[in-house]
Amino acid sequence: MDVNLILIMVLAFTAVAAMVFASGQYYLRHAQLRRRLPVAAPSSSSTAGSARGTMHGLITRHFGEERFGVDNVLRSRLRRDLVRAGYFGNSALNYYLFARIFTVIVLPCAIFLLARMFLPTAPQPLILLIVGVSALLGIFGPDAYLARRHRLLTQKYRQSFPDLLDLLVVCVSAGLSLEASIDRVRSQIGKQNSELGTNLEMMGAEMRAGRSTIEALNSLADRMGLDEAASFVAMLRQSVELGGDIGDALRVFSDEMRDKSLLRAEERANALSVKMVLPLGAFIFPVIMMIVMVPVVIKLFRALY
Repeated sequence: MDVNLILIMVLAFTAVAAMVFASGQYYLRHAQLRRRLPVAAPSSSSTAGSARGTMHGLITRHFGEERFGVDNVLRSRLRRDLVRAGYFGNSALNYYLFARIFTVIVLPCAIFLLARMFLPTAPQPLILLIVGVSALLGIFGPDAYLARRHRLLTQKYRQSFPDLLDLLVVCVSAGLSLEASIDRVRSQIGKQNSELGTNLEMMGAEMRAGRSTIEALNSLADRMGLDEAASFVAMLRQSVELGGDIGDALRVFSDEMRDKSLLRAEERANALSVKMVLPLGAFIFPVIMMIVMVPVVIKLFRALY
């Protein structure tokens, strides 16, 4: 029998055995408890919900950070990166570990099987190169996805942050305190930017738990990873420590943020002409040249022949 066929069979059997073992362990631990629960008539929505719950239970139980030796420093860094990418759930780290393991193990095996099925005559070094590239994608893919999500959320935060400052200026000018103003504008910002609203909800929970406003704002700036938020916290800290007027400081800072937003828009508009050079030269200019030169070439061809 071919060695490659034996290797494919062994890999497939190992993958199926691992899935069956994990599912069996989960159902074995919860079988007695489920027997004691009342059985309800299943519906389509309840069936889908139970499937999602089963998958969620498997991931949260078998892909914990303690099982894989994640220390406190690495766990804090991963949770910060996940929150900056917009994943605020308690089980986000479990899903991240599951995605890392899945992409590192399953993706190269799947690429190897597909290469053997659809490229049976390909040389062995090429197959190994393809599998190695897929393994690298599996290793660096989740982190690259989180980095991309963080960049997109940073752009959304920059668009919504001046509106947050304007609402805070209005509330503080109306006589509300800073804490009451943040609590007042939280729902309005959440309608425009759900991620920023979630961050404000977390900051409100920290303040209700006993943290000071400046400490809660520091945590907000760290979770957002936005330079404007860090500058906002520094400005508020200076105003509180020196006894300045928070309303005037917010008004000046809001005007600066509006000016910076306008400058960024003008910068993108000025860079548009440079970015259009490549599409014009690659797609539009050849078509124009063809429209101009084809009639001339046809006339020369008729005149000569």
